[in-house]
Amino acid sequence: MTEWIGGRRPVVEALAAGRPARRLLVARASRPGPELKALLAAARRASVEVETVDPDRVRQLAGFDGHQGVLLEVEERRWSDLPEMLGRAVARRHEPLILLLEHLQDPTNFGTLLRSAEAAGVDGVVFPERGAAPLSAAAVKSSAGASEHLLLARVEALGETVRELHDRGVRLVAGYQDAPITAWEADLRGPLAIVIGSEGSGVSGPMRRRCDLLVRFPMTGQVGSLNAATAGALLLFEVVRQRSAAAPV
Repeated sequence: MTEWIGGRRPVVEALAAGRPARRLLVARASRPGPELKALLAAARRASVEVETVDPDRVRQLAGFDGHQGVLLEVEERRWSDLPEMLGRAVARRHEPLILLLEHLQDPTNFGTLLRSAEAAGVDGVVFPERGAAPLSAAAVKSSAGASEHLLLARVEALGETVRELHDRGVRLVAGYQDAPITAWEADLRGPLAIVIGSEGSGVSGPMRRRCDLLVRFPMTGQVGSLNAATAGALLLFEVVRQRSAAAPV
């Protein structure tokens, strides 16, 4: 089976990551320029066949509007698992940092969080097969191709992952607006898994009870909560800040 990756940046990142690809479709009306020339050069280096096709064909296959006139047909994604993610942390010589997405619904939020996760150096992202946004072409586009550089695990349910993380000494941390301490006051060093819930209701009650630490963000405006992708990015980069401050000079 194959799948499609749309958008110029995601296509470049997929080729850079070595994702096995069959062909690159370029809409006939696509405007030439440095970005497209670089993309075509990357395809040639990867020995990927390039086809110029009707724009309607690209639109039909993409299934979303952000394809920017290019589609890369790639082999089906290889999913990872928690042992591989923890092994990556060992290889990188740092404490594990895992992102758990409980019931994120919006593909744009999903992709945005993947982009933040890759930038923050997470070792892997785990999300459920059902009850959450799929890793669609739109989500990959929103990630700006970061999804191609991440270890991703799609699991039946998060319960087993939570148990395994606890067994391996990894603390679970989630944002919660009624938490007693802020993210800035919490100790976010050591092995961590950051949990992000749904856009509407946040992290579920059962998941909150299984978390080792709940933190909030100081809010001084009129809006009572943050977008899920924004809250996740803030929490991830607070971990990065604390780890950097604790690292020997």
